Amino acid sequence: MPTDSNVLSIKLTFGSKTFALNIDREREEVYRTAEKLINQKLQTYMNRFADQKQEDYLTMALLDIAVHLVDEKNMDRRLEQLISQIDRAND
Repeated sequence: MPTDSNVLSIKLTFGSKTFALNIDREREEVYRTAEKLINQKLQTYMNRFADQKQEDYLTMALLDIAVHLVDEKNMDRRLEQLISQIDRAND
């Protein structure tokens, strides 16, 4: 939990929704980058599928991002396994 001196109040906007957050000052860039990524995905789906509810676009965008995170996590595990195999082969 951030200390009071490290707390930064920010507003993030996703589509037409704005959220006020208190975050650790050092993590502002992470939040701003995440906001930008979500809004880019949101715009992609808004362009691809017309006449949907804002909630549907947000859901599609967040699902897209979550799938990429899961893929990345699985890739990390596979890389760790390969590194382990290489280490064992070199011993």
